[in-house]
Amino acid sequence: MVTRTFRGSFTVLVPLLFLAACAPGNKLHVPGELSRPPRPGGPPAGAPVAAVADFSYASDSPGVIGRDYDRVRQIVWKGEPGKAMADLVAGALTDGGSPAVRVPADAPAPADVPVRISGSVRRFEVNARRSGVLNVLTEATVTLVITASGPGVPPSWESTVTSGTTLTDMFPTPDDLREALLSAANSAAEEAARRLLEGRVIPAPSAVDKGGGGTSR
Repeated sequence: MVTRTFRGSFTVLVPLLFLAACAPGNKLHVPGELSRPPRPGGPPAGAPVAAVADFSYASDSPGVIGRDYDRVRQIVWKGEPGKAMADLVAGALTDGGSPAVRVPADAPAPADVPVRISGSVRRFEVNARRSGVLNVLTEATVTLVITASGPGVPPSWESTVTSGTTLTDMFPTPDDLREALLSAANSAAEEAARRLLEGRVIPAPSAVDKGGGGTSR
């Protein structure tokens, strides 16, 4: 009889605990904004050679960028992925010696900036899931589709970039989530900048130097 009573209580208790874990207040927040590491010597001099428009980004649940599967709760971030990734791509280009600026999605590139870069953020997420008894994996993934237009840009130029980062700890913390997301986002931005240069969309830093602007590293 004791066993039957325990099982009956357990059957009722588990759904209640699950619903409580999924309650709106049970969320894990990623703090702060995404940023680039400081560039030694500051940004290169010279006029921008590219304008990076805010990337489009769509989500079924605004603000939710992942899930802590171990504790059954949402992972949320107050930032805007489209703007954040445009900032990081512009920063990665600038750090590489090709100055770039971010502009709003609906704004044209400044008249003196030859190339406009745009696109979409297809994935922007960080999840935590248990792996074994003591380890939890924090996994961040960022996928960008980048396009470009302007004089000399190859017709219909487009490229897709995906970057991922995995951290291992005993339990996920907000700082761990931000570290993983920041690493994946910056890696994606740096790869996007590399492809823009290799695709001859953006002038190489040496070409910028010869034109009187920018510095190469």
